[in-house]
Amino acid sequence: MRRAVVTIAVGGAAGMAAVAATRRLRQARAGDDRWHSITVNREPEEVGPQPQPLHDLGEAIQVRVRPAPGGRGTEIAARCVDAGPDGVRALRRALRETRTLVETGEVLLPDAPPTTRRTPLGAPLAYATRHGRQEGRL
Repeated sequence: MRRAVVTIAVGGAAGMAAVAATRRLRQARAGDDRWHSITVNREPEEVGPQPQPLHDLGEAIQVRVRPAPGGRGTEIAARCVDAGPDGVRALRRALRETRTLVETGEVLLPDAPPTTRRTPLGAPLAYATRHGRQEGRL
């Protein structure tokens, strides 16, 4: 019984260390200059050199538009130039808006909450709706 408790404690500590290491890696990469890319179901001629949401970020980013591999639309890649974590969030949001704008003709937004009264249980949903387009998978 004692061996199982020690094993669980060591496993838990290792798990917490892995989570901490992942957080440190994310924070270190938050200001990096890597390319973020999306693929849209349009030809490069229809997309143009720099779609509007990316154009709005100005010279804070570099944009690359080229045919996607295998003739599957267009790949749009962008990266920040010395923008920091907030710049990366803005870039990722602009890429999401670019995808919906190019493919549907408008920037799609999540539905408004069904109620206007704020409740404690609705707070996590409200937060996720406000910040969901900034982080995570493109």
